[in-house]
Amino acid sequence: MTQKNILIVDDDQRLRELLKDYLTEKKLNVYISDDFENARDIMQYFIFDLVILDRMMPSGDGIKLVSIIKDIYPTPVIMLTALGENINKIEGLKIGADDYVSKPFEPEELYLRINNLLNLYKDSNKELSNVTFGKYNFDIVKLELKKNDKIIYLTEVESNLLQKLSKKRNEIVLRDELANIKFDETELRKIDVQITRLRQKIEVNPKEPEHIKTIRGKGYKLICNEI
Repeated sequence: MTQKNILIVDDDQRLRELLKDYLTEKKLNVYISDDFENARDIMQYFIFDLVILDRMMPSGDGIKLVSIIKDIYPTPVIMLTALGENINKIEGLKIGADDYVSKPFEPEELYLRINNLLNLYKDSNKELSNVTFGKYNFDIVKLELKKNDKIIYLTEVESNLLQKLSKKRNEIVLRDELANIKFDETELRKIDVQITRLRQKIEVNPKEPEHIKTIRGKGYKLICNEI
């Protein structure tokens, strides 16, 4: 059985280490982060099966990070909150948090909630593990592209771009989502260049793409085969 990847985002070092040790004993792969920006960087390179997120940290409001996480991938999120923050709980649930645990709590309670959510998401994640477009098949987890069972080499940047497009297959992905930044025109142009290079590997005619469509003024859309 494949071990599940869990990301813990909390500025409390003692709590982070305690949870990491406890959950590692439960055969989970645990990654830790002490601020939101670092967490966002980590999520660019790993797909997590679940994120545990502190509601309020010096680096920002956890609710904003929930929104970012849900835009990237339908990953379950458990938020940690101070006792009695009922208004904030409602706000978090509205934006996509799947569960709340109030501090202080027993690690076993958190572990049981983790298991419940992992089981709940298991079937939906299975559907998203692979996408097919034309004669190509892309494994979102392994970042492996194949055409008629032959592996097509992609650079790390190309793999990450195709992963982000695949997670929102047949939907528009904004350019700043692909770049993970906002309002930096230089970085956005780099994304356009990388999309062009990716098209050269998967399109019969890159100038008239069938798979990665440009949505003028917005971003790109990966056109996938219907399941």
